[in-house]
Amino acid sequence: MRLPSRTRRPGGRIAVAATLLLLVAACSSATVTSGPTAPPSGGTGTSTSAPTAMSSPTASATAGATSPGAVPKPGQGDVTIVAAGDIACDPASNVGAPQACDQAATANEIGRLAPTAVLTLGDDQYQNGTPTAFNSVFAATWGKYRSIMHPAIGNHEYLTNGAAGYFGYFGVPAYYSFNLGAWHMIALDSECQYVGGCQAGSPQERWLLADLAAHPSTCTLVYWHEPRWSSGETGDATQMAPIWADLVSAHVSIVLSGHNHDYERFVPLGAGGQPDPAGVTEFVVGTGGRKHFPFTQPALPGEVVRNDTSFGVILMTLAPTSYSWNFVPAPSYTFTDSGSAGCVG
Repeated sequence: MRLPSRTRRPGGRIAVAATLLLLVAACSSATVTSGPTAPPSGGTGTSTSAPTAMSSPTASATAGATSPGAVPKPGQGDVTIVAAGDIACDPASNVGAPQACDQAATANEIGRLAPTAVLTLGDDQYQNGTPTAFNSVFAATWGKYRSIMHPAIGNHEYLTNGAAGYFGYFGVPAYYSFNLGAWHMIALDSECQYVGGCQAGSPQERWLLADLAAHPSTCTLVYWHEPRWSSGETGDATQMAPIWADLVSAHVSIVLSGHNHDYERFVPLGAGGQPDPAGVTEFVVGTGGRKHFPFTQPALPGEVVRNDTSFGVILMTLAPTSYSWNFVPAPSYTFTDSGSAGCVG
């Protein structure tokens, strides 16, 4: 990963306050730094689609063997992550058959896949992310993997004053970073108005540039809630444009997001959203359990796969200089997307 040119301008550096958070993981440990509380070709991929009805089994975090051949076996030095956003419905929505809520089914997939770490991509608990809702629904499903979980915050969590439910449940800052295997991982806050903005020179952007400078990893993955590029219901998150440009300059490999309740995958994109072999590959994975949003426009330039009918999670195997991905559908869905790529850095 090359450093953004902006970090080398006079006055572009800031002092970074480092906070050590103890995160218990099944297979690895992570060193965390935080901000304030409150292949170059794009790889190869395949996809199929034929969604049917939902189901919602339950699973243990440690039980449930992977079906033979269902998941590629990681190599020595590899780590695996599972990620999705837009997850747990409001307790009032969890009455009777889960017609539009399937957070239990996607939680079951986490138990079956047994990853090294779990990333949440925001809107982890609807409708307002209250402490009661987190403890009632999220805790009983995805919360079973809290000891290996690294969350990102969404707009619905901020509907409770100060996002008290989210910060109280997870005990993490609004943005932070950690190392996982050979990878550097960065969680950001796309609800920019709550963290002093996301524009050039904002507190979060200055922290990000300093963090990238301090961790010049070959492979870096960044994740937040609102996607910079999306053909889903809410479209592009233009407020993240300066940060996206920083990540392109730094040769970050992957950005994961949610917010639009669909799955989308792009080829590497440059600062302006144009396909660029040296750009960042974005995955939108808003498929954690909350009802789907239909696509509202044609696929964007560089958008090679999309689906708005299947719940599921993305499984990624992170090797020292490359990665592979597999969208794993919840039971009774058959849409998949898989492939591999080299790190950009």
